[in-house]
Amino acid sequence: MHIIDKGVRLKKLFLLIILLIISFKLFSITIQYKNTVDKDVLKSYKIEGVNYYSLNDFRRLLRTGNLNIDYEHSKLNFNIFEESFIVILNSNFVTSKGRISNIYYPVIQNGQEFLVPYTFFSELLPFHLSDKFTWDSKKNTIITERPADNRIKRIVIDPGHGGKDPGALGKKAYEKNIVLDIALKLKKHIEKELDVEVLLTRDSDTFLTLQERTSFANNSQADLFISLHCNAAQNTRSNGVEVFILSTARTTDARAVEALENSVVLEYEGGTEAVKAYDDLQFILADLQQSEQLEESSDLAVRLQTELVKNTSMIDRGVKQAGFYVLRGAFMPSVLVELGFITNEEEEKKLLSSKYQNDIVKAITNGIKSFKLKYDYIW
Repeated sequence: MHIIDKGVRLKKLFLLIILLIISFKLFSITIQYKNTVDKDVLKSYKIEGVNYYSLNDFRRLLRTGNLNIDYEHSKLNFNIFEESFIVILNSNFVTSKGRISNIYYPVIQNGQEFLVPYTFFSELLPFHLSDKFTWDSKKNTIITERPADNRIKRIVIDPGHGGKDPGALGKKAYEKNIVLDIALKLKKHIEKELDVEVLLTRDSDTFLTLQERTSFANNSQADLFISLHCNAAQNTRSNGVEVFILSTARTTDARAVEALENSVVLEYEGGTEAVKAYDDLQFILADLQQSEQLEESSDLAVRLQTELVKNTSMIDRGVKQAGFYVLRGAFMPSVLVELGFITNEEEEKKLLSSKYQNDIVKAITNGIKSFKLKYDYIW
């Protein structure tokens, strides 16, 4: 009798497992990517008898799309493949390009998740984006393109100068040593805080040409390039932090910093012939290619500058533009950060202090994180 009961219980357990598997297959949605064997599974949430799916999960799987939330009006704006869908929370009507669609069940918020019903995938997306999505009802599968992976995965940090090029000189320190110390700390902190790989153009006191630095970033297929420097000026009272992007210098101060950072070419890379090489057609073409990244570079610069000022309490010298050779030819968003004036005695002391260096590291990491959250489309 005991053996029979045990067999019945095992049979019931087996049937329960089968039912759970069938239930999962029925209610989860498979995402099949065109022209590949790649698949993902979008899990379901059962709420009041209705199968719901997380827009956040959907975006993470596709690695694309943007979700903006207007809490004041309980409104969501979901953008994917350049199409915008507007929905009021707890409403089952969705608007896109003036067309109103009924998805039969309301979009709801569950904690940090925004959930849409089954019909969002089986009817809405295939109707509004028929060239991007098709629905296979037999396989419970939505078929779509594999979007380009635009996530920021690799960052190159460039400690300026090095080796025979000391950079700007303070009373107690060389620029090349300060920026290397900060870069080494920054690499560790970014990799700890963000899911990215950080590469350094140099991790010791070695000399690199400006072209070698950007070539390293390009060859490494970096997603961001950040060059670290200390500022210098004849006026020893000059102070503050500033971030530059590549463009024509518009102010006297910007031209002065441009001349300072580019002087390495004259002094250490071969003089006027080397300068001419940097101004060759290939670099002009490189600049044209980089112009596609100008908006992203500007956005990154603003975020870094904001965090630097907030975390260090330094004077805000703003985001500026200049024709830095070190940024030419970098085919990714790229900026040059001036972390303070080594020629200002008080700022040199800060630049040498562990506290200030840690504040800089935190600020730059926060700026990158803010930028990454926007451009990764991971909310």
